[in-house]
Amino acid sequence: MAEDSHRPPPEPPTEPLASSATPEARVNAILARHHLMSVATLRADGWPQATLVNYLADGLALYFLVAQDSQKHVNIVADPRVSIAIGGDDRGPPQGLSLAGKASVIDNPQWVDALNRRIWGTPEFARFEPHPAGRGVVLLRFMPMWVSLIDYGSPPGRIQLFAVGQDWRLEPVAA
Repeated sequence: MAEDSHRPPPEPPTEPLASSATPEARVNAILARHHLMSVATLRADGWPQATLVNYLADGLALYFLVAQDSQKHVNIVADPRVSIAIGGDDRGPPQGLSLAGKASVIDNPQWVDALNRRIWGTPEFARFEPHPAGRGVVLLRFMPMWVSLIDYGSPPGRIQLFAVGQDWRLEPVAA
């Protein structure tokens, strides 16, 4: 995210995009339409932990806040591998994302500043709130390595797996 790029995002599409749209367009539409994701991490005892958090998308990078003293923060510091699920449409056929990648703490004050400016310049429909409770919060950035696009827009439904290239290009992975 460039320090001065804090333009508000356009109003998200209210309906799922057609299955004929490009995978990138469908992924971006899903990220714009939703602002809540399920984050799955691994606890020290090996059990998975899944929780809901708000997010802000910048391309495929997802930013989210967690309480400094939360189990999520402890889990991510110990093992940055994270799985994320986004979706669940009440209009039209279900479309969603399943992402796998790594999360890292963003502690650079300039990044935090730029993100805060972007959040407060964002329309209410896309706000990054509520913030987690607790004495302090940690800003995390999730960088996906894999994206599964789940689309039940045309029967029998379809799941496409993509590897994420360095330039955010989605590269199909053979089944």
